[in-house]
Amino acid sequence: MRVVALISGGKDSTYNMMQCIAAGHTIVALANLSPAKKTEIDSYMYQSVGFEAIDYIASAMELPLYKIETKGESKERGKVYVPTDEDEVEDLYKLLKQVMDDIEIDAVSCGAILSDYQRVRVENVCSRLGLVSLAYLWQRKQEELLEEMIKCEIDAVLIKVATLGLDPQRHLRRSIRLLEPHLKAMHDKYGLNVCGEGGEYESLTLDCPLYTSRIIIEESEIVMDSKDAIAPVGYLKLNKLNLEKKLPQLDLTGRLSGLQIKDSDSYVTDPGEDAVAETETEESISDGNGKETFDNEEINQTENTSRSGDGWLWIGGIAGVSDNNPEEAFTKAMDKLKCSLEANNHNLEDLCGISMYVADMSQYAELNKLYCETLNHVNPPTRACVQVPLPKHCPVILEAISWKNPNASGDNKIEKMTMHVQSISHWCPANIGPYSQAAKIGDLIHLAGQISMVPGSMLMVSGGIKAQCKLSLRHVERLLRGIDPNCDLRDVVQGICYLSDQRHVEDARKLWEEKTNNAIMDYIVVSGLPRNALVEWHVWGHTHNNQFEYEETGQCIQDWSISIFRRWNYENNIAAIVCHVDNIESNTMLTAAIFRETLDYVLQKLNQAHEYDPNSICNLKIFYPVTKNVCTYSFISVLDEYRKTIALVHTIVPVVALSGKNSFLSICGVRTQ
Repeated sequence: MRVVALISGGKDSTYNMMQCIAAGHTIVALANLSPAKKTEIDSYMYQSVGFEAIDYIASAMELPLYKIETKGESKERGKVYVPTDEDEVEDLYKLLKQVMDDIEIDAVSCGAILSDYQRVRVENVCSRLGLVSLAYLWQRKQEELLEEMIKCEIDAVLIKVATLGLDPQRHLRRSIRLLEPHLKAMHDKYGLNVCGEGGEYESLTLDCPLYTSRIIIEESEIVMDSKDAIAPVGYLKLNKLNLEKKLPQLDLTGRLSGLQIKDSDSYVTDPGEDAVAETETEESISDGNGKETFDNEEINQTENTSRSGDGWLWIGGIAGVSDNNPEEAFTKAMDKLKCSLEANNHNLEDLCGISMYVADMSQYAELNKLYCETLNHVNPPTRACVQVPLPKHCPVILEAISWKNPNASGDNKIEKMTMHVQSISHWCPANIGPYSQAAKIGDLIHLAGQISMVPGSMLMVSGGIKAQCKLSLRHVERLLRGIDPNCDLRDVVQGICYLSDQRHVEDARKLWEEKTNNAIMDYIVVSGLPRNALVEWHVWGHTHNNQFEYEETGQCIQDWSISIFRRWNYENNIAAIVCHVDNIESNTMLTAAIFRETLDYVLQKLNQAHEYDPNSICNLKIFYPVTKNVCTYSFISVLDEYRKTIALVHTIVPVVALSGKNSFLSICGVRTQ
């Protein structure tokens, strides 16, 4: 892509440009917002100190520079940015619009590392202009990042300090290479961010492989903003600068040669972590279940809902029905979703997560367009999408979970947090559709389905199932930590691992059980996944997962074996189960009677200690393999009987196979209060 780079003069914007080039992009111009009063300003968005060097950087890189002035005033400081007149973000919009009017660009380079405030606003401007945000430093570990910058020959000096452990008289004009040990020592002693992400310091890049000339500071002076005895604040005023040609004169390729600049694939394996040894290739496993066809009877399920007293709304069984017109079916399904929300005094903005089961993944682009038209608000719900062998006249099934604060005006207000990262980075895949990566309400965290895309390139990782499992689970863990720094993979309570081939179940199970803490996972074989992935993880977690109990129980009904894996928290206001129904006789039929007894057992365990609680809501995902003899036409009538006495929401989904070859039915259930 053709990239315009937002530059402040510091090391972060410089190194992000180098990362853009390593990813195959071309820097075609530079852009900068300079302080209107030609002095340092206290901006929430931009580094202003060192503005005197911006023109020299453009000359050193031999690139056009676009620059406008900003007052650095922040009018809209919320977590979600709404375009606001006279806000400094609108200055960025004007600047990038000016660049677009003059030259062709596709993307914007942004050096954000940890600042959601900055990232959200750059993404907002990029979205409005149809540009892609490239933030390859996002969420990088700062110690590793600083080391990389130094190894890649970024010669940056400190030009402002504002923290305990850094002194203007001692540390200004000193290079990050020389200060690296001191910065790490101050991190250990005082918690200083070694890359200055907490505003501890600002830097100026005097030289790097992108420059054809080196910037020389000939005259400067220290300006003290604060002479505080503990943490004095001061910056370097650059009075006279010059450029010194670098010899020998090399082109960009020559200047970058020999440097240890990683490309996107190099960030798939974390430092100190061994790469997955993988002999199986994507091509060797691609001839699997996805190309088979299945006969399947109509399920005739209808949307069903239930709402809890603490604001949760479960919606299941939304079937999009149409004769040979998937777009019409999808539109009908979305209309049903909106009606269910409205009937329960919820709206689209309250949605937390949606599961999409589609008959043909090749129609994803058309369906996604319709999805975008409906869910076009900021911070949309999380989403998982898989292809399953649906009946001919039902090409899509939806289920959803929504939350609306029942005590919005009270003192005990619970906040809904959403992670919607649209920038391409080396951290996690940017959302490739109108969905968020994670949503957190109270102690509960819901994630979008995760496949093994390489974040920096947005292409699928090479290798087979082990490589895909490892990378996609890394995405899950990073998203959990991203939305709550105290969470990780061991805080997952329950999930579904969708696989495109039953032969991969054991590989996925083994890796999952190595990394988690009693999380109950169901393994479902489907006919296709986004981007032809081999695996997709769809999980939810709890910030106090270490307080959840775990048990395995089971019983036999005639020749049928029913196994249940159950988890519940200390207060027992939330519980989860995974149930498998097996029979070694592959040609036998799972009848309505067996289904009823199974449901009895599932609901008994799910509602244990809450059998007569009118506030309990049970949500069930019921999976059955179309290759087995399952009496699905009777499921709805049995479920309707239960709905007369308890709050029950259900979605019935036909699939290719379950975790075991003898499995006829799998039920994933959740109870909330």
